[in-house]
Amino acid sequence: MKIKTLNIRAFGKFKDQTIDLKPGFNLIYGSNEAGKTTVQTFIQGMFFGFYKPYRKKKTFSDEYQKYLPWDQFDYSGALVYEVDGQEFRLERNFLRAKDNLFIYDNTTGKVINDQFKYDGVIRQNLPLGHLGMTSVIYNNTVNMRQISHDSESFAQDEVRDSYIEMQNSSGIEINFKGLVRRLEEKKNTIGRSGQSKSRIGAAIRERDELQELLKESEIAYAKVAENQEIITQNQKKMKRIEAENDYLTQESVVKRKKELLQSYEKINKLEKENNRLSKLIKEDEIYKGYNYKTLEGLKAIQNQSERLSDQMDYIEKEMSSSSEHLKTIRQKEEVKRRFLAGKTMNAITEDYDIFKKEQTEVEEAKKNSNVAINIVSMLVTLIGMGLVGLANLGLLGTSTGMENLSLTVGVTLTILGVIGLSFGVSATIKKRNILKSKQLIPIQEEILEKYHFKKGAEFENFYKKAVRTQKELEQMKNEGELIIIQLSRHQAGFEVLFEQRRGIMRELENKLASYGVNNIAEYSERCEKGQQLEELKIRFNGNLQLLESLLETVNGGKTENGQSVWHKASPKSEELLSLGKEIARLEGENNALTDGIGLPVEIRETIKSLDAQIHSCDIEIKACNAVLQILENIQKESHLESAPELNKNIGHILETITHRYKGVKVDENMKLKVVNPQGGDFKDAEQLSAGTMDQVHFAFRYGIGDVINHEMPFILDEPFVRYDNERKNQALKLLSELSNKRQVILFTCDADEEQRLKALGIPYHKIVLGDCEI
Repeated sequence: MKIKTLNIRAFGKFKDQTIDLKPGFNLIYGSNEAGKTTVQTFIQGMFFGFYKPYRKKKTFSDEYQKYLPWDQFDYSGALVYEVDGQEFRLERNFLRAKDNLFIYDNTTGKVINDQFKYDGVIRQNLPLGHLGMTSVIYNNTVNMRQISHDSESFAQDEVRDSYIEMQNSSGIEINFKGLVRRLEEKKNTIGRSGQSKSRIGAAIRERDELQELLKESEIAYAKVAENQEIITQNQKKMKRIEAENDYLTQESVVKRKKELLQSYEKINKLEKENNRLSKLIKEDEIYKGYNYKTLEGLKAIQNQSERLSDQMDYIEKEMSSSSEHLKTIRQKEEVKRRFLAGKTMNAITEDYDIFKKEQTEVEEAKKNSNVAINIVSMLVTLIGMGLVGLANLGLLGTSTGMENLSLTVGVTLTILGVIGLSFGVSATIKKRNILKSKQLIPIQEEILEKYHFKKGAEFENFYKKAVRTQKELEQMKNEGELIIIQLSRHQAGFEVLFEQRRGIMRELENKLASYGVNNIAEYSERCEKGQQLEELKIRFNGNLQLLESLLETVNGGKTENGQSVWHKASPKSEELLSLGKEIARLEGENNALTDGIGLPVEIRETIKSLDAQIHSCDIEIKACNAVLQILENIQKESHLESAPELNKNIGHILETITHRYKGVKVDENMKLKVVNPQGGDFKDAEQLSAGTMDQVHFAFRYGIGDVINHEMPFILDEPFVRYDNERKNQALKLLSELSNKRQVILFTCDADEEQRLKALGIPYHKIVLGDCEI
């Protein structure tokens, strides 16, 4: 990926400015306050906007206000970049409430937003979403701000997750941090027993309160049953006394009473009305006991059943979605397996090892040479012949012993030299024959033909892709296992809800059957008639009280013999009144006892439902903990597998710059430790000098950025402020090497960098910022 053009229409101090960048090394020079950091931030803003990450609603960062132009009428720009030969153009409006982003095919001018990943929070497509690049990863890897590590961690959680997924080219997104966050939120929503506001805490608190209420209810209703028995007995006594009073009432006494009553007409009407009411009460007595309190309890049970049904529907949808996701994974696994053409990874590896072994023998045959042996043998032969010649010519003096020794040594060296030459020539001819036969590499040709390749490089590329494909298949397998666990959890939850709902429906049916109705609507109709019955009774009792008042007035009249008419007509009226008062007192006591207290059977059923809810929460917590443990194991395994390569990469870069530190260790939280070259112990990067910390920070960014995403440009703002000359040269050489693979953009206010680039012979493209002119 290469950034080609920056069109800054209105951003910070810039207005209608254009900056053209080139592939390779770009050096952007500007004095203090020339706008270097503004340009660097403009690039970030064009790709990601100025939105705070991980928010449930769109929230702008502090940088939005910092670079807002003073006139505030325009806050926009455009950026052209190239990926794999295709040019894209980003046009973004940064203004709040008007913010938008359009992504164009820069060749056709067509809007292609729908080809990029969509973020539902900011309601925009993500230009770098297909590269797995977020603003957090960008600012912690490829975008190196000026001395930023003094206030930031070397790598955040998201950088760690991206590094774990760096070989995941399957297109399947496994957001470890997002999964863990959602699982923890799920656990927090469920809560613990000690948290009164959590789901499980509220359920436990409500259950405990209901258990106490159940004790009170059982005591109260036991007393109500006792009072009701007394009321029933008193009612029987009243009926017997009323029968006796009817018998004692004589027609003559009644006539006399009516003569004494001035309100006879009213009494007559009341009696007629009470007779009518009495008949109605007897007819509607079957509706006694139907009340709205019980109706509300039935409706609550029905509502609980409906809520469980809604939860079951939701779980079914989640299971369907997970099944579809699992199906997609299986389909992608099948596509990956087809790439292997029906061959196992072990078979491919075995063929590759044979191929490389043959190639290695050829190389060894090329490397091994007998030139040294031949030269030494030639020298030995010449020395021997020289000694023989000196002895024969008598140039060694008159000593016969010396001549004989020289002759013997000369002859011996000559023989050894000739033997060495013969051996060297023979070995050389033999190795040349081996090399000639190996160059034919028939077994290599057989392997290439087996895989339908013509060149060894094609087979090596196939093997590397097969290794990546095998890793991707293993990652898909892990994700599939996670989805299967999720499906099992959903199935378990569905079964629990199903059993709860079935129990609730059975309970509702039993209650309706006990009340002699088929449904709640029918019970509701009977409640209305039961209410009417109570109203009739109230009216009937009101009439009785009025009659009693009238009759007390009549008690003032006397018969001819001086006896009270009322006492003669109703000799047991005082006993009736006493019994009525006792019944009223008991009924009042019963009402007081049951006021605000539910029926024990209803409380027990509610406690049973809460126990089931608490059990369901426990199952969900255990499931979340199981998945979290699996994710933790995956992260640890991924780190153990890939950390050695990253340690080696960063260590090589750090050693190249410092010529001192080369051993580094990156732990599973992406914390960096440096090996002390003197004692061999580990030191945290923060314990080093400020300049060395800069270099460790540079090495980390250089290494992790190239591993996570080798396509993005590497952008640096004044990274060498605290470097010495030698280490600055080494860092510039590394950036030069990197610029051959990916674009490098270096911001600086010091001409020293340019002088060093020239001295080192490093090609670069220079851009000058100053007084808002390029």
